[in-house]
Amino acid sequence: MRNKYVWLFLLLSLLNLLVMHYTIISTCDAENELHPEDFVDNLAFVTIEVILLFSGLTVLCWGRVRRALLLTWVVTALWSFCNLVYSRFFFQYIPLSAFTESDGLLDPIVIRSLVNGFHWGDLSFLASLVLAVFLYRRTPPIRLTLGALRYTLLGILAVILVGIGAHWVCRPILSPSAYFGMLDYELFRTWRYTCRPLYSNFQRGNLRSLAYAAYCEIVGSQSLTAEQEQTLHQQIRELKPLQQSAHQLPDSIQNVIVILVESYMSFTVDLKVGGEEVTPFLNSLARDSSIYYNGHMRPNITCGESSDGQFIYMTGMLPLRSEITITKTKRNVLPALPKVLKEARGLRSRMVIPTSAAMWSQDAMCKAYGVERLYSVNEYHGPHEPCLSDDQMVALADSVDGLSREPFFSMVLTFSTHMPYDKTVDPTFKATSQVQPEDYANYLNACHFMDRNIQRYVESLKRHGLYDNSLILIVSDHHVQEQFLTLPGVQQRELPVFIIHGGIDRQNAWTGPCHQLDVFTTLLDLLGIRPAWTGLGHTLINPHYENSLPEGSPKWDYSDWMIQSDWFKR
Repeated sequence: MRNKYVWLFLLLSLLNLLVMHYTIISTCDAENELHPEDFVDNLAFVTIEVILLFSGLTVLCWGRVRRALLLTWVVTALWSFCNLVYSRFFFQYIPLSAFTESDGLLDPIVIRSLVNGFHWGDLSFLASLVLAVFLYRRTPPIRLTLGALRYTLLGILAVILVGIGAHWVCRPILSPSAYFGMLDYELFRTWRYTCRPLYSNFQRGNLRSLAYAAYCEIVGSQSLTAEQEQTLHQQIRELKPLQQSAHQLPDSIQNVIVILVESYMSFTVDLKVGGEEVTPFLNSLARDSSIYYNGHMRPNITCGESSDGQFIYMTGMLPLRSEITITKTKRNVLPALPKVLKEARGLRSRMVIPTSAAMWSQDAMCKAYGVERLYSVNEYHGPHEPCLSDDQMVALADSVDGLSREPFFSMVLTFSTHMPYDKTVDPTFKATSQVQPEDYANYLNACHFMDRNIQRYVESLKRHGLYDNSLILIVSDHHVQEQFLTLPGVQQRELPVFIIHGGIDRQNAWTGPCHQLDVFTTLLDLLGIRPAWTGLGHTLINPHYENSLPEGSPKWDYSDWMIQSDWFKR
């Protein structure tokens, strides 16, 4: 293949992948510091990916080089562009698990959010298309035999030798044995695939990481080593003193209701615009000394966003860092709240959501959590958009609560504060009309609408006689990333947690920085339930609370082990 246009075509495909890698690694926070050899590794593995892709497509095209070159460019351009768009929404490369949740990516709200994240730099792919058409016209109709594919092996070998040499240059003090041990550790051990998804996808190559994820999916549950099992047992034992208090819940409490609010951040509490409170009802709860309020909860979500928040509150575990957690857990056995409350207190369980039952695998996850009944947009009989607004959600939840005849656990989700913040949700709230920037004004407007409907929901609980005998939690699923919402003067994007009827004295509880991970543990402590699994968090009903998730905490590893294995089945 001495034709220069063939090599230029391959170089253009290589550039597609390099643009993807360098854009993502520069706009998302890598988990590891990048060293010079990491950039060499990236170039080496991306080159190998292009060589293998072109070789495979050449075989599929019966040796027609011109056609294989075009297909190589198409695959690399489309894959790179999709990864860039995905990274702006989920802050990482597209994991294999995202393909099983593709229905969620087609949701109108998600599409609006993705379109809202368009960058002018994306037009570089248009320039790449123009060059691809030019090169395709200049490339002669070459045909290769299978024997010519020996050049594939020679090319890969050359790239590998260059990569090995680069590592030797960067770390010349290593002995040969230590050097090859380091190569094996950095390039072929699996730990970086799960613990550092951004770093490993950049260093090892995105397609290679996908292939490894596919291998793990085929193999199924991982087996824990004896050392890992011993570590987990020891960690669970050591956590117990930090998870239990002597608090007594009022005897009148029969039900547990969790109101999970979309993208709600605590800086709005007591905030006024144009002389009006943004969230007057939630402000009144925060000022009520009989209600526990903490506005300093740190989000613990990863790439699963809302589904991660729900998972943390339901199980007391941390989500996976390299994959969408629900793609693994929906087929697993989980010690979730509905199951624990059913066994300990006989509570029936239900969930009321504003989306379709299949959105983000809510139906499958309800089975994994032990939720007995799921009410979705399909149960709402009035006219509506694909997702219910908060006033419609209140109407649906009200109709469900009106049928309650026995103690229950209920989780109710809101939606109106979901991004993108490109329009006004509640035109009757005029105070935000003069606020700038526009996305900030629209977010505050949506928060006011949400606040008014949570008040309506609480009033409906009172009408049904369910308010006084229910432990009610109001929590947020996650914060809004900086890329999607400008917050003038806000330093920390913290989350609020309200606990109503917990009988908690704020003087004897923790109201400082905490984590989403702590809510599951705190709820079990409040209810006086002592199952074998009480989560990885610490109870907040303790004025001497200790940080449950310090930086670099091994609890991320512990959660990965449990989720990826059959720990809870056994």
